Amino acid sequence: MELYINRNWTERYANSYVAEAIAWSEEGNHATIFARGITAEEANTKLESALRELLLIPEAPMQDGGGSKESRSG
Repeated sequence: MELYINRNWTERYANSYVAEAIAWSEEGNHATIFARGITAEEANTKLESALRELLLIPEAPMQDGGGSKESRSG
């Protein structure tokens, strides 16, 4: 399965922003996941949280004060 996330896909609709992720399977099936927020950052944060809950991306790193960044593969 491949997962596509792109912050450039976050768009404004009416009074909110919508973030989107698309997952494709090797058999041609696909699923689209949307998250909505008052700001683009909120929509992206909600989307990432949902993808973590579904185990599609790794858990967020612990707060270590070292400024480490989450890495993603795929």
